[in-house]
Amino acid sequence: MKMIAAALLLLSAPALSGPLSKFDEKEPVADYDTPASIGDVERCLIDMDGWLAPNVYRQPDRPDRVTLVWIAGGVGAGKAAARIDLSVTPAGTHVRSWMPAKQALACAPMRPAS
Repeated sequence: MKMIAAALLLLSAPALSGPLSKFDEKEPVADYDTPASIGDVERCLIDMDGWLAPNVYRQPDRPDRVTLVWIAGGVGAGKAAARIDLSVTPAGTHVRSWMPAKQALACAPMRPAS
């Protein structure tokens, strides 16, 4: 019986996707590179005034990628208000943001055009 319940949960996982997946269906507000290091950008976003600290997601097999998610109404509400994906590039950090651009740019300024 437990095996059947586990199988049903696995099969219904896409239908029960969490607050992160809603961003995959939307175009990001910003998608650019910054010369700032991933650690500096992450620390700045975590300490940003006017926003509660985000949930930070990492995968052990992908240490050069970070996802930060701000939850509206607290974790219990389960409603993600904003998301930023960071990844290491040879010259700094790639930023993919579903957060109002003004806030993200404060921590990760765009690389000047060459």
